[in-house]
Order: sequence, then structure tokens, then C-alpha cells
Amino acid sequence: MVALLSCAEATNYTVGGSEGWKIPSSAGAYSDWASQHTFEVGDVLVFDFDSSNNDVADVTKEDYDACNTDSPFTVLSTSPANYSLDTAGDYYILYTTAGHCSQGQKLAITVTEPPSGPTSSPPGSPPPPSPTTGATTSTPKDIADEFIAFLWNKTVAFVR
Repeated sequence: MVALLSCAEATNYTVGGSEGWKIPSSAGAYSDWASQHTFEVGDVLVFDFDSSNNDVADVTKEDYDACNTDSPFTVLSTSPANYSLDTAGDYYILYTTAGHCSQGQKLAITVTEPPSGPTSSPPGSPPPPSPTTGATTSTPKDIADEFIAFLWNKTVAFVR
């Protein structure tokens, strides 16, 4: 039950917005996109891309800075790829085909712990929306895929 409650509070972010995950029009496009968001443990990055020639890989900071794709922790090659942010800290993600990273197809973000405890509204303010307001409907397959990704990322985080 606790896992379901924490998932309900998570935010799904489509990386790159409507542009998706591809070589950006400018080298800093994904940094600009990330600077508009606050990422918290439990959130999910959704990478939308052409599965025939794209992927998503998480790497060390050193490999990210050097655009080195030789030793990724994880490679996701089926779109849309859901990448769960399971621990607080820095994440470094890039595309593994040579040349794409140097053209800006990479993303570095910092994930923080969510605020603890309930928040209260100032007197006289309307109640917060219910958790289902604006929520999307998930199929059992989506939930199973997210659970598998969650377990996989926990394993990867443990290995790190």
C-alpha cells in the first residue's frame, strides 16, 4: 500500500517535452529543459524516441563528461523508456551512438528527497486537488513495466 501511495505522488517527466529524446537543436537544450523542473525521488523520466535507432543509457559523471558509452549501468532501447528516479543524487544519461552525445543528446539532473510530512494550506484557501485530478490512466501492463523498471533501477543503484 505504501508503494502505491508513493507512486501516486510521483511526477512523470517527458524528457525534452514535445521534442522528445533526439539530437537537440542546440547543445544545451536538455540542460535548459532540466532547469525548468525539480526532480524528486519517485519521479519518472519518460524518454520518447524512435526505437529503431535511439536508446537511453545512464553512466558515471566521468563518462558523461567525456561522452564515453563503453560502460553504461543500464541501456533502455524500447520507447517510451521509463527511467525511475529511485535515489537522491546526480544522474547522468546519454545516447550511446557515437556523435550524438557531443551534439547535446545527454542529460544531467539532480534528484532530491521529496518534502516530508503533509503540507497545510493557508486559511481561506481552496482544498488541494484530489490525487486523481489530471492523472493518466495506467493499464496493468504499464504498471507491471514500471514495477519491473523500479526493481531494475533498485538493483542498479545497489550495484553503484
